[in-house]
Amino acid sequence: MGQTNESAKTEGKKFKEMITYAIKHKQINTILVYSYDRFSRSEEGIATRAMLKSKGISVVSATQPIDDDTISGALMQKMIIIFNEFENNLRKDKCTAGMIECLERGDWFSQPPMGYSKRKDSPNKHELYINETGELLRQAFKWKATEEIPDTEICRRLNAHGLKIYKQRLSEIFHNPFYCGKIKHALLGKDSEGNDRIVQGNHPPLVDEATWNKVNGIQTHSGYTQSKEPELFPLNKHVVCPKCGRHLTGYTVKGLQYYKCSHKDCRVNVSAMELHSKYRYLLRDYSVPSPLLPIVEDMVKTILKEREEYQENETTELKSKQTNLLNLRKQVMLRYGKGEIKTDVYETTREEIDQELADIDAVLEKELTKKSNLENLAREAALTACKIDDLWAYGTFGNRQKVQNLVFPEGIVWEQTNRENLTKKENEAFRVMRSISNSFKSGKTKKEEKPLDFSSVVAEAGLEPATSGL
Repeated sequence: MGQTNESAKTEGKKFKEMITYAIKHKQINTILVYSYDRFSRSEEGIATRAMLKSKGISVVSATQPIDDDTISGALMQKMIIIFNEFENNLRKDKCTAGMIECLERGDWFSQPPMGYSKRKDSPNKHELYINETGELLRQAFKWKATEEIPDTEICRRLNAHGLKIYKQRLSEIFHNPFYCGKIKHALLGKDSEGNDRIVQGNHPPLVDEATWNKVNGIQTHSGYTQSKEPELFPLNKHVVCPKCGRHLTGYTVKGLQYYKCSHKDCRVNVSAMELHSKYRYLLRDYSVPSPLLPIVEDMVKTILKEREEYQENETTELKSKQTNLLNLRKQVMLRYGKGEIKTDVYETTREEIDQELADIDAVLEKELTKKSNLENLAREAALTACKIDDLWAYGTFGNRQKVQNLVFPEGIVWEQTNRENLTKKENEAFRVMRSISNSFKSGKTKKEEKPLDFSSVVAEAGLEPATSGL
């Protein structure tokens, strides 16, 4: 049994097979073990030994000469098993306490998630770093956050870059807060509201929290739930209570809608009509006046040009990999023709190469179809920026959430005393737009002046066109 590496804490598959074999073959009357704790370290083992004894089979230890035919010997055997089980539980408790303490410090004690590796040369045995797979997963988060494409398309792109991953696995990664620097584990338990407790990790985040939140706001498959009346409460999980930091949630009473904080001591409560009205008023600051339309168009053009340059670089990289795979396939065919490779190996290798080529072809074909007219797209995005408040007020539930998450990626704070919204963090690009709009409205911006540096500021913020996905 020792060669099967089974634990004596539970009766495993091989253990049960041995017991069945011993009972089935009548000539067996003794089971020899090194010590009784190697036979079993749980109370379950006492029942098993009693059953064996009733069938005339004794369990004998080579290192513990105890006669189980006597009352004292049988008692001693039971005490050994019970004591070993108690010792197991002590070890388990001590080990669990150590794992919890490790998690509380922000360190990950077990096998790191996909995309991370342990730094072996570090004095801290828990130190992690982002490996090559992690860099590809970082790109997957960006694709999801900026392009809002299906997970199946992201899987296809990753496969084309050499990372084979299924949609279900990718969905698990998108939902895991580990990738934005947080740690969630069953050993951490629940918080006061009954939600999974999450702590700040010491590992490097793959993406920032705003990107992770946006990706999880886009999710529409299982794991992402909405209220029973989502259309009535677009600001759910977006407006933060100033007292406790929890999100306000919507509810209906006698046909009227309200938002409130669920914490019993906060008593923050506001009608949906008032909150929606003031939120729209807040967005009005980010609506660019029509006379500034050409400036916004130039900004969007700069963004789109940079995006196309990135896509061209990606296309060049994929074409290079495509060429390498075609050469590899040719070499494999030549070696197979010379008899250097067996048929089964050749077929498997050829199949994998053809699959990678098919994935690359699909991505390249999609990239070619995405070429757009910069002038028209920039114009459309600029027009949207000029009426961002109307877009939110009259848009569908999904579009309203896209607008609010785009402008305020970390949500806003509702100030109960002054009955107003306070921004937590605004999108850098929209901050520039607000600055332009306010300057124009106050008469400080002259028509002949055109701030040429705004495009570079927005480009650094990584803003996708406001019409993207709307």
